[in-house]
Amino acid sequence: MLLKIGETLILELNEDNAEVKRYRCRIEDLRENEILIDYPIDEITGKTAVFFNGTLMMANYVKNNRVFRFRTEFINRVPGNVPLMRLRYEGEESLEQIQRRDFVRVDASLDVAVHSPEGLFSPFVSLTSDIGGGGALVFLPGDPEINGETAVEVWLSLVSTSNRNQYLKIKGIIARIFTDKLLHKKKASIKFLFDSEKDRQPIIRFCFEKQLESRRKLLEWEMDHRHV
Repeated sequence: MLLKIGETLILELNEDNAEVKRYRCRIEDLRENEILIDYPIDEITGKTAVFFNGTLMMANYVKNNRVFRFRTEFINRVPGNVPLMRLRYEGEESLEQIQRRDFVRVDASLDVAVHSPEGLFSPFVSLTSDIGGGGALVFLPGDPEINGETAVEVWLSLVSTSNRNQYLKIKGIIARIFTDKLLHKKKASIKFLFDSEKDRQPIIRFCFEKQLESRRKLLEWEMDHRHV
């Protein structure tokens, strides 16, 4: 069986063709044509989701660094000591493996060094603001003479949840340069260019560790404040 109790689903909901909203939840039980989940949490706001019966969604599931998706429907809430939700599930034949290299993208402040293999600009060290399997956003120090569509080499330090450092050297290209209007700082969007999907896996694993860590902290906060 591909889906496992205790693992994570990411639900996507697109209301009125607006921006897709993502909710994270945990599989609590698997039944014939049904999945029971805990209450989903909005990835942006951290709030518990509210769905109407019959709401159609797309569910995403990651197994061994492969991403699967399937269409589902919110059936109803299940009362009990631990409130759950029921989703419709048509079985493993409904799962579709998808190629979304930057499926998971997380906010992360990581040490990074950016070099030009052609010597077009002076190397600089900085921090990322977010990262995913497909690339990263990097703060630009000062006003470096960098243009879009420029090839780069990125030296990246990944810190796992076990506080172990992993150092990666990644080929990339500057996709665009822009000013973050909220922070009033320049950023470069760097697209990663990997020789194989195997080389991408350390970043994907890091991103999912960060997602799970954020979810654990959120649940701990909710439990602490329930008793206040």
